[in-house]
Amino acid sequence: MNASTNTGSETKSNDNRSKVYSIRLSDTEYSKIRGIARRLSATDTALIRFAILSMLARLAPLHDTDTKGLSLIPVFVECGAELTSYFDLDDTKIGMIINGGIDSPSSRVDQDDLMLLAMAGLDEPRVHAKLREMQPDSAQSEPVASALRTYFYEKYIYQNPPGKSGS
Repeated sequence: MNASTNTGSETKSNDNRSKVYSIRLSDTEYSKIRGIARRLSATDTALIRFAILSMLARLAPLHDTDTKGLSLIPVFVECGAELTSYFDLDDTKIGMIINGGIDSPSSRVDQDDLMLLAMAGLDEPRVHAKLREMQPDSAQSEPVASALRTYFYEKYIYQNPPGKSGS
């Protein structure tokens, strides 16, 4: 939703003003929103704004087009299953989002890891099998979300500086 600026006798819209946005909700979704809002002694609108602001905070690195590569790993580790399934993201699309515009191999996420991120929403045995293939000593009893978090954070965030590959 962009603010518009018109010339002549038309009024100018300002970016600081609130915007009205219409969304379609199923009866079930609307009922859940009303129920949660009622339990919180809040309005439906307050709950929807909370949900939007929470989502924007979780996905904040995606808003900055200069944020690329390793800096986007936490977004896809924490929200990857939801993002890949809802927006139908495969490893190619995830690769464009994460690695797009990066020339330095040390700042890029490996192709196998992009495939693993794309698999995050799949059933646990398939993801665990891929993790074992990529990292034979990985914990098999961990839930998928925890196993992926451990793998990606150890490889890209905590242990290895950029330029070193790890497993």
